[in-house]
Amino acid sequence: MHLTAFTRLRPRSAKAKLALIALLASALLMGGFGVGSYLMTEQRLRAQRDATWSQLQRHLAQPVSQSLWNFDIPSLNAALSAELSGSVLGMAVVDDAGKIIAQTGLALPVAGGALPADAELLTMDLPKVEGNHLGSVHIGWSDSSIRQALATTVWLALAQLVGVGLIFLAVVWVGVDQFIFKRVRRLQQALDDAIRRDGASDMVALPVTADDEFGAITRSINAMTTRLGDELEAGKEAEEEARAALSNMQSAQEGLVQAEKMASLGRLVAGVAHELNTPIGNIMMVASTQQEVARQLEEAVATGALTRSALSAFAGRIDEGAELMLNSSRRAAELIQNFKQVAVDQTTDQLRDFDLAQQIAEMLSVIAHILAKTPIKLVQHLETGIAMHSYPGPLGQVITNLVMNAAKHGFNDAQPGTITVTCARDGQRACITVVDDGVGIPPENVGKIFDPFFTTKLGQGGTGLGLHISHNMVYGPLGGRITVHSAPAVATRFTLHLPFNAPDANRA
Repeated sequence: MHLTAFTRLRPRSAKAKLALIALLASALLMGGFGVGSYLMTEQRLRAQRDATWSQLQRHLAQPVSQSLWNFDIPSLNAALSAELSGSVLGMAVVDDAGKIIAQTGLALPVAGGALPADAELLTMDLPKVEGNHLGSVHIGWSDSSIRQALATTVWLALAQLVGVGLIFLAVVWVGVDQFIFKRVRRLQQALDDAIRRDGASDMVALPVTADDEFGAITRSINAMTTRLGDELEAGKEAEEEARAALSNMQSAQEGLVQAEKMASLGRLVAGVAHELNTPIGNIMMVASTQQEVARQLEEAVATGALTRSALSAFAGRIDEGAELMLNSSRRAAELIQNFKQVAVDQTTDQLRDFDLAQQIAEMLSVIAHILAKTPIKLVQHLETGIAMHSYPGPLGQVITNLVMNAAKHGFNDAQPGTITVTCARDGQRACITVVDDGVGIPPENVGKIFDPFFTTKLGQGGTGLGLHISHNMVYGPLGGRITVHSAPAVATRFTLHLPFNAPDANRA
């Protein structure tokens, strides 16, 4: 919290930061000078105090001893009074017996008086006269005048330092602003004006106002902007060429995508036609048989050889043929109905409700004839009852692409194998897998299989768009994701995770 507050209070402009640095430097400088001045003044005043005390001792020693030896009290008092000063508050002469002989100035504690709080009592022994010790002098000493002189000196020094610091700060502020930041602002304004220009032809060289460091920077910026202008023009030309190439590529890709969709629809039509051959063939065969039965019945009636048992046999054959024709017609109608729905789903992107297992089964039924011509077996494990609200067209195309890709690339020529398609619930999504036990995908190609135009069957009917289209459909309209895992010579697994409710592309 304290760090955040400090960050907010920290100056942001370089000018303010420089001013803060100058202020801190001035403060440290003033503090250092102040401490040094205080210590030096204190040391000088202490030396002066010691000198004053030594001088006082020299002045008093002999005169007081002689006056006391001669018992000349007036001379003694005169000698004491002459030494009273700002530091000497009072003096008292005491003999060896502790009797006060003379006193002047402030009454000392030995005479029943009291000293101020800032004073101290000093004692000076008198020199001996003819071997006799005469007594001592008690002096009331105060350093208040010395301390007052010390404080006055310190405050005066601090005031001088503050004044010098403020003048220094003002000079630095004005000088730096005039010689540096003002020129930086002009340079920045010129750069902003150059940035707002649209092309290299609009760029104007910045004015070189002085032959100093800023002039060198300006010349470097002019050289840089000239080079950038040239590169900008070259970049615009390259951009136009890239846009044209991209447009051409997108057009070609869209054409190939449409061709791939039509090829998928062609496979669907071929599958339905192949499946319709069986019921239609059955109908034609039964129809020709029924025609022969009708002719035989007519001959029996004409010749009168029709018996009850013969009539019953004719009726049984007619009923059996009718039932076979009816079953074949129902199968053909079912195939045509499935084809209609799948064809609509393949050619349009309609969002509708459907059963996932039923939809996958219908899609696989129309490509089963292709795998029937190969030793590849198609296995389905489809969980029923998975209700989807999605796009069956893109889903069918994805599954068709995955199965056909496995059949084309997963197995070598005439190699038997199995392609297994499964679907099941996986939480809030549907999981669809297409697994083949073929040759697998080389590790170096696994990351490329969804790239457009990537194919290992170039020139053999492969466009390299099948898996790319599938990837775009899964992550686009189906709103899911697709993964691939392949172990060479073991298996290749494509896994789709699709939401039960696909995103509505038309929803705002």
